[in-house]
Amino acid sequence: MFNFAFDNLNSFFYMDGHGIYVWSVFFIVIISTSLMFIFYKNELRKIRKKIIDE
Repeated sequence: MFNFAFDNLNSFFYMDGHGIYVWSVFFIVIISTSLMFIFYKNELRKIRKKIIDE
């Protein structure tokens, strides 16, 4: 029914030697997206506070 590309979890993480590149890019994207979300959330909070105080 399912045709998996990897036999076990180790081969999933290793990815025929390409795993270090794939997972490093994956984590860079996750970290940068999270930092952007936090930054813009704080900026919106500052703008809301500024509007309310006026």
